[in-house]
Amino acid sequence: MKLSPPGLHPYGFNGPVEYIERITDDIWNLPDRDPSLIRRYYAPHTAIHLDAGDLVGDELVIANTNARLRSYPDFHGVIDDTIWTGSEDEGYRTSMRWTWTGTDTGGTVFGTATGRPVTFTAIANCIVRGEVIVEEWLGANPLSQARQLCHGTDAAVRATHYPKVPLVAVPTFGFTPTSAGEVVQRAFTSALDGRITPGLYAPDCRNHFAPDRNEVGVAAVEAWAAGLRAALDQFTVHVDDQYALPSHRGMPDRVATQWRIIGTGPKGPVQLSLISHHHLNDGRVTAQWLAYDELALAHHGIILPQPPLPDDSHLWSTPCP
Repeated sequence: MKLSPPGLHPYGFNGPVEYIERITDDIWNLPDRDPSLIRRYYAPHTAIHLDAGDLVGDELVIANTNARLRSYPDFHGVIDDTIWTGSEDEGYRTSMRWTWTGTDTGGTVFGTATGRPVTFTAIANCIVRGEVIVEEWLGANPLSQARQLCHGTDAAVRATHYPKVPLVAVPTFGFTPTSAGEVVQRAFTSALDGRITPGLYAPDCRNHFAPDRNEVGVAAVEAWAAGLRAALDQFTVHVDDQYALPSHRGMPDRVATQWRIIGTGPKGPVQLSLISHHHLNDGRVTAQWLAYDELALAHHGIILPQPPLPDDSHLWSTPCP
């Protein structure tokens, strides 16, 4: 496929944010959603990288989309943020964080229809050339979906297939460090190392560890990191991509990072991809969203601890019986 020119303006888009928002709405959202538009915005060779295995090609993306819409006919997605880098001359890299809601009236891979509502967050990192997404990394947590549908972890593992030893796809390009990005790397890696550097996280930092796990404070970061650290031996963390948008019109510094976590679990070697969005004010992390696949970990015998829910927890679905 030849794309010329590489930018978005010749295709009627005023930059990467409008591009991502418009195509997401046109493909996914009622009243006029049209999954066949995927053939316009994805190529036959486009790979979407997940820990569950790659989806390759526009037709497979359409099939996956239609399956999701059969499960959740009232599906609706809202883009929470898009962090991007690039230019009209070189193309763009975008990191889109979005939230979708739907009611399970069609059944899912986890089981028959439950009639329960689900709220789900994910982060998609895309390489865009012209108006086509040529490669994508998707951070999502299907085990959170199963939990909201009241399907247990064991049932979710039995219902799904993952590679025995997944290998995270590593981008072939480099990235230019930024001051905000370096703060995020110091903060996050210090948490995973078990020695959070004082002052890098705000005391009231908002932490979105999963669509159904949202907590506040540095202690919550420490507890989440300790659970992951306890599950993996010979633990290393790599940054495969990162870019930032500086504060603007009341918005904080926003940083998108693509991490690769490598270790050894009870069943052998493990590689986990994790995509994050971080907000910073005055050089401190004030909010973070982590998109990673707990179900991939469960397939390796790793179950991350879940804290008890507070009485006033506002989960988006009612508690399971």
